[in-house]
Amino acid sequence: MYASRTTCWSCASRMRLAASARSPGAAALFSTLADAPSDALPTVKPESSSKDRQTGAAALASGQSGRRMSFGQRLEGPRKSSSKALRESAVALFNDVVNKAEASAAAEGAAAVTRRSSLGEWEVAAKMKELGEKRLEPRTQLRLFQADIWPHVKEMRGQMPKHLYMSTTQFLTRACDTVAEKGQTGSSVQLSRMCGRIGKWDLDVRNELVLNLCHALVAGRYPSAERNNIVEELVDMWKHISQLRRKSQAYHTGLQFVLPTTEEIFKDADVEAQRTSNMAPVTKALACIFVQFRLEQARELVPGLLATVAVLSDPRLARPGAQVKAAPLLNLVAAALQGGAADEAYVEGVLGGRMRFPSSKLPELQSYVVGQWSHAVAMLANADSPWRHSLAGSEGSNEASSSNLGTFHKQLRAAYRSRNTGAVVSIWQDLKVRLTQKPDLARQMREDPEFLDFWIFVWCAVRRPAKLQETLDLMREIRVQPTVKSYTCMMHGWKICKDVDKISALWDKLVESGTRLDAVIWTERISGLIEAGKPQTGIQALAEMMALWKQAVAKRGADGAAAIAVQPNIEVVNAAFKGLIRLDLRAANEVLAWAGREGIEPNIRTYNILLRESFRGDTPDDVQSLLRAMKAQGVEPDAATFTIILEEVLGVLDNTSAAEQVHAVQQVFADIEAAGLRANLETYGKMLYAVASLANGGADEAVAAVQAHMRAAGFSTTPHMVTILIERALARDHPQPGAVQALLREHGLAHVAQGDQTLWERVMSAYAATGDISAAMAVFADLARAGRPVTSLPCLTDLLRALLAAERPEDARDVVRAVLRHKVGCAATEGVEVGRDARYWRHHFWYMARENGLLNWAEVPLELQARLRGHAS
Repeated sequence: MYASRTTCWSCASRMRLAASARSPGAAALFSTLADAPSDALPTVKPESSSKDRQTGAAALASGQSGRRMSFGQRLEGPRKSSSKALRESAVALFNDVVNKAEASAAAEGAAAVTRRSSLGEWEVAAKMKELGEKRLEPRTQLRLFQADIWPHVKEMRGQMPKHLYMSTTQFLTRACDTVAEKGQTGSSVQLSRMCGRIGKWDLDVRNELVLNLCHALVAGRYPSAERNNIVEELVDMWKHISQLRRKSQAYHTGLQFVLPTTEEIFKDADVEAQRTSNMAPVTKALACIFVQFRLEQARELVPGLLATVAVLSDPRLARPGAQVKAAPLLNLVAAALQGGAADEAYVEGVLGGRMRFPSSKLPELQSYVVGQWSHAVAMLANADSPWRHSLAGSEGSNEASSSNLGTFHKQLRAAYRSRNTGAVVSIWQDLKVRLTQKPDLARQMREDPEFLDFWIFVWCAVRRPAKLQETLDLMREIRVQPTVKSYTCMMHGWKICKDVDKISALWDKLVESGTRLDAVIWTERISGLIEAGKPQTGIQALAEMMALWKQAVAKRGADGAAAIAVQPNIEVVNAAFKGLIRLDLRAANEVLAWAGREGIEPNIRTYNILLRESFRGDTPDDVQSLLRAMKAQGVEPDAATFTIILEEVLGVLDNTSAAEQVHAVQQVFADIEAAGLRANLETYGKMLYAVASLANGGADEAVAAVQAHMRAAGFSTTPHMVTILIERALARDHPQPGAVQALLREHGLAHVAQGDQTLWERVMSAYAATGDISAAMAVFADLARAGRPVTSLPCLTDLLRALLAAERPEDARDVVRAVLRHKVGCAATEGVEVGRDARYWRHHFWYMARENGLLNWAEVPLELQARLRGHAS
């Protein structure tokens, strides 16, 4: 802890001056100093003391005189950061440097869209209203919506104001209804995807779109090519429906079937058959195909499913190739109908019920499906049907869906983030077994080499050289050649575990082999050496990089040098500087001064690194000088810049008065505005969180100041902000009764369809913590009915603890049963071992359940029983 931070809030008033100042002299940190031989390679002595490291850093500026950067005169060193800080720094560097071109472009594009969306919220609402009032042909209206409105709407997912969410869902629902009324085709999947993007999962809308495609085929007269396109759209619609609400599909942008196995359908149908329900057994079996939805929701797809099977069985409407494409779905429908109860009377009843579809068209479609049903049943039962022959190799088969790389990649990332090396090894073993069963997986790996590159990184980071060799052997077997990116991932992993010897050995081999290197791997080498405890060697590598570039320029000229060398850029300098700044500030300053002399200009990342360090210095003028330098050099602050200011200025106000907190809040806003920026919803959310995190939830006046500024800027409170306010209400020394209800009423949140999952899970937890158990259980039940059950174990623990304290054991058992079934069901859907996530099953929630006899062991899978029975640890 630096003492100066306890009073730096009072310096905030002076920071405003920096944003508007013009001071050419402030650019001295990258100023050109006295000339020196530019082609000389600096020499650095072997590693020794901190003093020696400073001397080594000075080698970059040896023989130089002139102005020094102002920060180097005031910031003192050396300081050593914790291994955790260095590890976090390395991960940030990896995200920033590996794939830096793609990541930078994506980040800039996303930021630009976010700014447009934030600035144009009311304009978007106005455009939506204007479009709805125009009397346009439906296709034209949808095209205008996609071109002018949708790009703004989709980027506000999770932060969409209520009024905009309502108008968007109403527009899309009307569009779906219009498509069905007019019998239009070509936009079904697109409309359904847009609904899903904003969180509208209603299956009656999807069923309407499916029935419309079926009716178009039955009642329309189309050329052969157009009819085939409609059939393909119909199959694609079912692929899309099968992917809905599946987190495992976040990595996939294409359409594919993601369906359970026939055994899972029968198991679910047997379970549902034991429940009291008016639903016909065959309807239950068909609804169980879509296991990601509650049975009552999935049954809404049954009319469209029956109509689809009838259409696909009609050679007048669909070619055998369409059956082949729909084989995974047809296989499950055939299994569900094995009971033989789906006769013409059943089909007539299903298609004669109430549903979202034009009543003028439904009788015609119903008559067709009933008349065609005997042919549909024959197609499903025929062992020689084309779809049965193709099933084993179908792209969407159940086995293929469970063996796609996205699922393994997701599991691996989660296991690595939790530092669960045992789980990483288990995932690798599963991958190798699956590869023997599904040779097509090798083709997927060849088409996605980054998947194996990530394995290389993980094995190096967790110090598993034998597994690294297995991965390299596998790459050789499936004919995937390691690339420079593969070696960069390898080097980054060794940086994480600070294995300098392997970093150096790999580099020597790469140079010896003549491999063409790039700026990314140079950056990884330099930062790896510095962060692994060899700063002097890292600085020498940076100097070597520049020397090789200058030699190449002298040999081939500026245009031809890139063919034989890599030019150092600001990202390389930033990586070195970030690693040095906590180890040896003088060395860090020397690197910046050297970069300035070489004509390498700073960017916003450079200044953000300096800004965070300057707050830890002894003189607040450092911050002012930085902002003045940024302004003078035309470097625009970004969201990270003001995040640093928020954290550093507001993070030290715990023991200050309300007036001082309000003053600090107003001053930060003044700094943002003086820099020519406009605070967005992310800024306001961070500001609100910073204030609410102060002692006793921060001053009411400070919270009110943030909200008032936000309203004046035309922004509405987001669900995330309401969650922050609820957390704050519970954190107060004396929480007010009814505080949660008051906050929900104040922001117009009446039911779980409004807001997001995190908000309502925390609302449930807050009710439980304040003793309103009935309200907590109501939220728990509402979320379950909405198909989005509570998954946060800390929130569930609060609920379970409250139920036990209130002596409501039956409700507690119901909660535990629901949580267990959901987790087991998700594991089955994603094709993973239910007991793999050891951290999840070690949570205190399961300890409480076991200790209080709330587990029904007959419902606990065998692979979990041993873990939960011996869970006391």
